[in-house]
Amino acid sequence: MNLVDSLYKRLIKSGVIKPIVAVLMDGGICSQMHQYLLGVIFAEKGFDVSYDLSFFKDGGSDLDHKFVRNYDLLRAFPYLKVNSISGRMLKVYKRKFYYLGNNTTERVEDFSFLDLRAPVYLGGYYHLPAGIWLNKFHELYKIDLSVLDKDNKVIADEIINCNNSVGIHVRRGDLVANEVFAYGKPASNSYFRNAIDYMNNQLHETYYYFFSDESDWVREVLLKDLPLTDNYRVVDINGSDKGYMDLFLMACCKHQITSKGTMGKYAAILNDNKDKLVTLCNDKTELPWLNFIDNSVLI
Repeated sequence: MNLVDSLYKRLIKSGVIKPIVAVLMDGGICSQMHQYLLGVIFAEKGFDVSYDLSFFKDGGSDLDHKFVRNYDLLRAFPYLKVNSISGRMLKVYKRKFYYLGNNTTERVEDFSFLDLRAPVYLGGYYHLPAGIWLNKFHELYKIDLSVLDKDNKVIADEIINCNNSVGIHVRRGDLVANEVFAYGKPASNSYFRNAIDYMNNQLHETYYYFFSDESDWVREVLLKDLPLTDNYRVVDINGSDKGYMDLFLMACCKHQITSKGTMGKYAAILNDNKDKLVTLCNDKTELPWLNFIDNSVLI
């Protein structure tokens, strides 16, 4: 760190420059929602909060650099307020005030980071207590279908008018080659087959909507292994560059079959159908979600 940065750090520590809580924001729309929520918790404690958006300026993508990850938070929820941190301030905070999240390399039931004070840079990923997270999620995030484009609004209307629409999220992508500890391996074909059997046994006249960054794989591989006839549609008009539109469409479905990752689960939480049914993969990475999602079952 050069002399100017060292001086900047001292000015922050002394309060001459007002210290802030800086929060890393990266990944897809669901990661952005979670990280924004983390910042709001600290803002409500009286701290000035700014977000590090450099991930998106540097060409955000998934782990394999195959699917784009755009900064979509304000496209999905334009009523939110986001202050960003950049330049020298970001450089100093990342080097001198960095704090690694409790859900970065392993899931740790240690929430002491909630007592941190500015100046601090909240890097990595954070697991929050269910009660705090869920209440704040419902307070912050409301679906407004006006953010959808014309084609997506047509599909949204179709889904809403379907008696028993089931949104199926198929997450593969970077999980195939990289077993991310928080997600594990991708959901198996047998999971989707058993989840569809469960929905068919519980509901009548089900219609399934598939959402995935890999719609070709869904058509060419997964669908051949599922107990479906003509009661499904693969929604492929968005791609990874408009993931927030897929999130809203999934949330319009009356029921959800989730996979690894958070997209399907966030859709289930945004779904306000009190009679919704939600399936989760039956492994240890998914167990905590039973505390977050009503009417969810492990399959």
